[in-house]
Amino acid sequence: MVRQVCILSTARPVEGELDVQNILLQARTNNGPQGITGMLAAGGGFYLQIIEGEAGAVDALIARMQADKRHENLRILQDIEVAERDFCGCPMAFRNLAGESVGLIAAHLRGAWLPAREIAAAVGNPAAAAALTRMPLAA
Repeated sequence: MVRQVCILSTARPVEGELDVQNILLQARTNNGPQGITGMLAAGGGFYLQIIEGEAGAVDALIARMQADKRHENLRILQDIEVAERDFCGCPMAFRNLAGESVGLIAAHLRGAWLPAREIAAAVGNPAAAAALTRMPLAA
């Protein structure tokens, strides 16, 4: 099983437009050796990330993100175990994040889980975010 976590944070500009580029460069350099794969979506003043890997490596990355001055109000929206990775071979994919999608995705993740592929498809497409399929949490 692979731990898969969906994280939302408020983007706190430190280096302006270079923040996203620097986050991607750092993630693509560091994640592979740690066995972490995932996706960063940025836009509308938010970062939405899906990270997946061994639980200890994911915990260590979350701790680094919480200490990173480029993130504020970091919230874990979903923390699940999955049978296989959705971003296999990709230390950090990138998508533009539509501001309208943020609230829709967060709302769907209250009390239900979503497959990472659906979250990834919805980040830049508010219509897709509105039509997300909710998976009830196990009782």
